[in-house]
Amino acid sequence: MKRPLWLIVVISILLLTLIAVGIYAVFRHQHLQAKQHLKMYTAAYNRPFTFKGVQEAEYTQTFLYHSEYGKIHDWFIQSGKKVKKDTPVLEYYNSKAEHQMTAFRKQLTALDKKSNRTVLHTFLEEQFYLNQSLLRTQEHSILEGTLHILVPYPSKDKEAFAKIYSTKRIIKSIVDENQRRQLKNNQEIEIQPQFGKPFKGRIIKLDQFPTSASTISKPAEYTVAISTDSTYPIGTHFNISLPTHLITLPKEVLYDKNSVLIKKDEKIVKRIIKYYEKSGMVIISEGLLPGEKVIAQPKNFTFN
Repeated sequence: MKRPLWLIVVISILLLTLIAVGIYAVFRHQHLQAKQHLKMYTAAYNRPFTFKGVQEAEYTQTFLYHSEYGKIHDWFIQSGKKVKKDTPVLEYYNSKAEHQMTAFRKQLTALDKKSNRTVLHTFLEEQFYLNQSLLRTQEHSILEGTLHILVPYPSKDKEAFAKIYSTKRIIKSIVDENQRRQLKNNQEIEIQPQFGKPFKGRIIKLDQFPTSASTISKPAEYTVAISTDSTYPIGTHFNISLPTHLITLPKEVLYDKNSVLIKKDEKIVKRIIKYYEKSGMVIISEGLLPGEKVIAQPKNFTFN
């Protein structure tokens, strides 16, 4: 038996009305929840890891004064000039060796007047030629670069008096063992000179062995080499930062095992995240963006 058309229409209207009321109730509930006074955290990237560095030549040859060679007598390369590898740079002159040679020559001359050569003559002759070899000593470059003379005629033994700087420049930095864990070769970092525009560089060398041994109270330190803008002079200081895309929030923001609730456009939205826990905090690597409002204690929040 067929039902009257008007009855079918009435039933359909009632069903549609119930569905509409249900949908409205859900959105109304979320809207009212969003208007409640909620404790929230604003997501923000962690502060970048920062350290300092100095512009240096990639390789440096340092000349130390050796008083046993005598005094600096000649410079073959002027300060500020380019020098090739294996080139004579300077020459010592040993006046003590000269005096010894003069004394040995006199003794040899006296012995030469005698008809027979003695063992003493042979010994004096050997000493004469030995001192002759010590009369002049040259020092050579072991790399190609630019010579910088600090003290033309040094007097203090083992004093650094000249350097050769290789053409290629790097930023050199010292980091401790905890900082080193956050770095890796070829990693891009941001570099800010004290005067000038910031630029980007990359880690080109991360030492495997420490420059100083660690102790119970002091961590080990490591040398880091970073690519740079070679127009900056040697000795320029930089502030170096490693940006991070991690967001740290209190553990109370967790809604369940892998999600949080955020307030977005007056609505509450569930967001799946990736994270790890550390010291009562969650370190979030995926799922949140800076500026988003994250609800605290979301388990007390009824989410439909």
